[in-house]
Amino acid sequence: MTLVLDEDESFSMQAYMTSPGYKSVVLRGVLTEQRADGVYAAPLIPALFYGANGSQLVGSWRQYIPAAGAQTILSRSGGLPALPPDEELFWRRVSGPQQVQPQPVVRGAAVSPIPAIAVVVGAGLLLWWLTKNG
Repeated sequence: MTLVLDEDESFSMQAYMTSPGYKSVVLRGVLTEQRADGVYAAPLIPALFYGANGSQLVGSWRQYIPAAGAQTILSRSGGLPALPPDEELFWRRVSGPQQVQPQPVVRGAAVSPIPAIAVVVGAGLLLWWLTKNG
């Protein structure tokens, strides 16, 4: 499963840990950002999340889980944590700007709810009846 998060979207992951110790929970997905020229995406990296102890993950998904039991092991709130100055996201454009496509309008043309095949069959039956009774 791939996680897709908007850049300012909050996120939290809860887990039940059977024992304290070092654990790695790796998220696969992208962070998205809406710009004037389209939507951009960057891969999720550890520095975008807080760990179980509330501090920002740095360089690795591995973190120390201080206690056993149910707890929040990864979180992000309103675009925080911010990236450290030495880290960078590699954004790539995934779609162009949102545009509304105009719909053609044909004036004076009546749209019939009867399918074309029904018109052809009806005309054929009428022609057959006229030739038989004519």
